[in-house]
Amino acid sequence: MTDMIAFVDPGMIDAVNCGFAAERSRALSFRFKTSKKGQFFLLPYNYANHWVLSVVNPETQVVYHLDPLKRRIASAEWMEVVDNAIKLYKEKAKKMLKKKIVWENLAGVPVQNGSKDCEIYVMLFMKEICEDKELEFCSKWLRRGNHTFNDDNVNEMKSVWARFFLKHHTC
Repeated sequence: MTDMIAFVDPGMIDAVNCGFAAERSRALSFRFKTSKKGQFFLLPYNYANHWVLSVVNPETQVVYHLDPLKRRIASAEWMEVVDNAIKLYKEKAKKMLKKKIVWENLAGVPVQNGSKDCEIYVMLFMKEICEDKELEFCSKWLRRGNHTFNDDNVNEMKSVWARFFLKHHTC
């Protein structure tokens, strides 16, 4: 299962610290070069002080957009970065590029409570995707539903993050 999921460091693709869109696309396409057929890349991304998750399969040219505030779709700049990364990846791998890269807005993802837990929800999305043995997250969350994360889910993820941080960033 772990060979079907790959992570992308948000520090590689961040709009503030990682340069122009073209530079971020090149970095992302380089990361895609490590992909196996059918592999999904998890791209946590922060724009306008809000975290979202894009799940990309560069082989099939499909991008799933997961926003805990259920906005319709990613920013135009973010879409350009990811689309160009897929195009560069396909070019360098000498693979045929389909006519259009498909963006799917997964409108059925759980909605965050309050205005300050988007990063926790993105981590919960990633956890659920990694634990999904059949990788059916897209069909589960494609349509609006009553999926939720309760306070226990959110608090457990906060606790996991705090333990990780303390272990790796304290003396």
